[in-house]
Amino acid sequence: MSIKNVIIPVAIIYIFALGYLYFWQDKLIFLNSYSKGYTPSHVKVIKFKSSDGTVLEGGYLEHKKGLPLVLYFGGNAANVLYFLDDRAIEIKNYNFIAFNYPGYGNSQGKPSEKAILKYALEIAKKYNPQKIIGRSLGTAVASYVASKVKVDTLLLITPFDSIENVAQNKYSIFPVKLLIKHKFPELKWLKSSKAKKINAIFVKKDEVIPKESIKNLKNSMEFNKTVTLDASHNYIYDYKDISKIIDKLLN
Repeated sequence: MSIKNVIIPVAIIYIFALGYLYFWQDKLIFLNSYSKGYTPSHVKVIKFKSSDGTVLEGGYLEHKKGLPLVLYFGGNAANVLYFLDDRAIEIKNYNFIAFNYPGYGNSQGKPSEKAILKYALEIAKKYNPQKIIGRSLGTAVASYVASKVKVDTLLLITPFDSIENVAQNKYSIFPVKLLIKHKFPELKWLKSSKAKKINAIFVKKDEVIPKESIKNLKNSMEFNKTVTLDASHNYIYDYKDISKIIDKLLN
């Protein structure tokens, strides 16, 4: 077999793979098909109408009138109503509000970096939270919002440096930086954060975010407080006392 007969098929496969990554990246990044509708038991379901008319589904959990308000941004496969109903219900020192990204749960629209950031900032300006929590993909969204508005505390749960770097690590043989449309440069936003305190929760068994991304984030940022749990990325909310840990890092 000649070298030519080997190179041509490999080149064709590589080109097709490039096309797949480019045209299917929305589905690879935004796993909204997993964020099915959820009917909460303790949370008041509310709606937010954006400046372009898109209606987002959200929830409000009030433990007591006058408590500090926490704005929560969820992960890339999550319905935020579940977090409010299952975890925030245990954190009694704050009231919570959260909205599903466009295309998630029962929210209208299609997910994209541009749309998510636009609506997140509009939500923050409307409700004026004292504290913001971001989880996984939501850590980038929360970091962006905190770079635009002043908050007391920014809490990042399983953060990363950028989606661009995470994807480049996963698909190292491809020019991801030339292909990716949704870069979510979290570290860049963190460096211009207006938050008085930035705290973070990491896990020892992160099967989603590469070690290089986490290392770059830690080396480039000075967090006020960090906690590293003996847990995995996808099941961090199953960790014992996670609600107490979140409460402590919000305080």
